[in-house]
Amino acid sequence: MYEDSLQLIPMLIGLAGGLAMFLHGMTLMSNGMRTMAGSQIKTIMARLAGNRFSALLTGAVITAVVQSSTVTSVIAIGFVSAGVLTVAQAIVVSMGAAVGSAVTTQIIAFDVSYFALVLMAVGFGLSMWKARRIVSLAGTVTMGLGVLFIGLSLMSDFMAPLRTYQPFIDLMASMTNPFLGILIGAIFTAVVQSSTATLGVVIALASQGLIPLEAGIALVFGANIGTTLTGLLATIGQPRAALHTAIGLVCFKVLLVAIWLPLMGLLEHLTRAISPVAPAGVALAQQLAFEVPRQIANVHMLVNLTTVLILLPFTKMLATLIVRVVGHGPEVSREQEIASELDPVLFRLPPVALEAARRELLLLGERVGDLLDAAVPAILAGTKAEVDQLGEAEDHIDRQHSAIVDFLEKLLEPGQSPDVSRMAIDLVEAADYLESIGDQVDREMIPLFQRHAEGGSTLSPQARKSLSAFAQAVSQELRHALRAVGGADPVLARSVLDSKAQLRALERAAIEPQVQSGQTDGPQWLLPSALERELTESLRRVYSLTRRFVCVGTGMHGSDSN
Repeated sequence: MYEDSLQLIPMLIGLAGGLAMFLHGMTLMSNGMRTMAGSQIKTIMARLAGNRFSALLTGAVITAVVQSSTVTSVIAIGFVSAGVLTVAQAIVVSMGAAVGSAVTTQIIAFDVSYFALVLMAVGFGLSMWKARRIVSLAGTVTMGLGVLFIGLSLMSDFMAPLRTYQPFIDLMASMTNPFLGILIGAIFTAVVQSSTATLGVVIALASQGLIPLEAGIALVFGANIGTTLTGLLATIGQPRAALHTAIGLVCFKVLLVAIWLPLMGLLEHLTRAISPVAPAGVALAQQLAFEVPRQIANVHMLVNLTTVLILLPFTKMLATLIVRVVGHGPEVSREQEIASELDPVLFRLPPVALEAARRELLLLGERVGDLLDAAVPAILAGTKAEVDQLGEAEDHIDRQHSAIVDFLEKLLEPGQSPDVSRMAIDLVEAADYLESIGDQVDREMIPLFQRHAEGGSTLSPQARKSLSAFAQAVSQELRHALRAVGGADPVLARSVLDSKAQLRALERAAIEPQVQSGQTDGPQWLLPSALERELTESLRRVYSLTRRFVCVGTGMHGSDSN
């Protein structure tokens, strides 16, 4: 017994090392493909609102990029939390992720270990060609594929001693009970958080003739169930809609197993019918090593694809049922939400993370605009109680601004693509301009009002009218700037810049001397009060910050923003 345990130690070390190389290869492939896709990922995600088939395709494509159906599902959950996707759409995306992971399993089932070193060498050479960015990234993907296959080969080689290890032989014999295989597959997948990694290990075992098809089917079922745990964990602290999506994913995977578990015998026959057959006369172990790896990959494709096709017409019905059973939960007002768009899982897809940051930026801008629209009328009317209540709104703005900047700073990791880095820096600068507008209200306008109110200063009706017109025009341009940034609309952005002359005219009208008639000695010229001049100056700064915001937010660098 002791001797058996001693021989098991180097085998487990080799298995762990091979699995690490396998996962590292997946990471290299993911990083390269993700960077190559670049802004196209935004286009792909923008099509999510289309029909079910486009959402299904999107899930499959994103899984091909990030090399993990779990990550794709978690991203979909994050988008539901942000209000970008409906629960039904997210469930379809998760179904597409299941199909995408099956394609990945098909790739790793090919026995190309002889070419793994060639793939690594060629990939490394191409990755060093920095002058051609696409070629370099393609090299990274190729090298990652080579590393993945080497890791797979190492796992297979180090598992060879299990052929004579009696406890393992007994365990495989017990796999005639599919529930044990499902349990083992689910636990392992939950630990490594990747069904592809689980199936990589299973295929490595199968390539040594250690797993019969029956056990492989049970482990495939377990791997599908295990992917749901990460999705459920991702809903912690998220809105109730995220939980609806995670439960939808669980329902999909459970239904997959429930549909096919009673049909395992039929599934075996179908799989053997479409899979390669070993040459006649080979030993049983060699026959299993030849046939079962491809059979496992085909089982994964069959159960995932057919279940998706069966359930796809009923996704809206499933989503409605889940919402009805689970409930909507307590509603969170917009004032209570801080950085609801920003989910760290989106870092796996930097262009998508940038879009989330942009949406959060626009929410920040709306909050700033609401603060400005509330503050100026209260100041002009002299309602101290309303002015005193504005501090809480500015506190929300500061916290939201900090969350956006922190999110974008984490996105600026070494090796990030220049386009992503440039956009992240622009969004940080745009957020700073919006936060500065909030500061103008909180640190300039409100103290200005309080100081003059204590001194008994008042505004004439004419001054209130002129200042109100100026403030409304500034607020309108801020709203136009937000729409321009949100829609990447250069025409609307240019209109904000071109309104400079109109705003200057309203500014002059607000501070021009007034004539008071009816005096015995003739008309009297009244200069604007300090309150009028300083409030006008604050509004002028708000407009100046708005111009800078729209320039950087729409990429109009070099435009006149003063």
